[in-house]
Amino acid sequence: MVQAAPTLKGRTVAITRPAGQAEEAGALIRTMGGVPYYIPAIEIKPLSNPEPVKKFIVELCEGRVDYVVLMSTNGVKYLFNIAESLNLDEELKKGLEKAFVIGVGPRTAQALQEVGVRVDLVPAKYSSDGLLEVFTERGVRGKTIRIPRTSNAAPILTEKLREMGADVEEIYVYESGLPVDERLKEKFYLDLISGKIDAIVFGSGLSAKNIFRMLSEKAPMEQLRAIIKDKVATVAIGPTTAQALKELDVKVDVVPEDYLFENALSALAEYWNKQQ
Repeated sequence: MVQAAPTLKGRTVAITRPAGQAEEAGALIRTMGGVPYYIPAIEIKPLSNPEPVKKFIVELCEGRVDYVVLMSTNGVKYLFNIAESLNLDEELKKGLEKAFVIGVGPRTAQALQEVGVRVDLVPAKYSSDGLLEVFTERGVRGKTIRIPRTSNAAPILTEKLREMGADVEEIYVYESGLPVDERLKEKFYLDLISGKIDAIVFGSGLSAKNIFRMLSEKAPMEQLRAIIKDKVATVAIGPTTAQALKELDVKVDVVPEDYLFENALSALAEYWNKQQ
């Protein structure tokens, strides 16, 4: 007898992705029988200063960059938005042809390919740890690495690569701020304490930290930890996200083996299935 795949069985699953970027995730939840709940933990804002990107494009065109690492679809989107505003998008593409381009995860790789950029490598693990494994194998002493990303990212990857002897710079192409919609925060808190939310999926360390910054405006952290422990399953997509939750002393119930949203949902469904 073939065992049915685990489903989300009508449970409400909160998605912490930025507004406008969670619809696909919501559709996946519905496909698995769940109910999506949208609570953006990050507000994406473009940066006003294009000079670092202009300098980066010059470096690329002169062949002075060995590796370019794109961590997310937002990194791709905002890098090219700034390049287009400078009328340097074609120069950016030509410059990237001279570097070894790494896209972290299939969605990031797809975003690069859609703008005409060749992707040389997608790490087996879609995380900073996966990147460090790649660079350890390749050896990066004396190599130049550039990472277009948010200005709010944790500096761990850059610090580790510098320890390995690489010349590393983060090229900030967007800012990840805390959402300001007070009504949304209030509704989320009330739904959480009333047991209307069955799980929260955290996609990054920043989303985890921001959610609890938002909630701590409503209740003490000790009370929030207790609510989460009693009422909610927590899902961390990747070890960096799990570590951010642990630093907040928040329990982590599920970490998928592959750091993709669909894998996180399957792992959550299996977790609930085992609780029965």
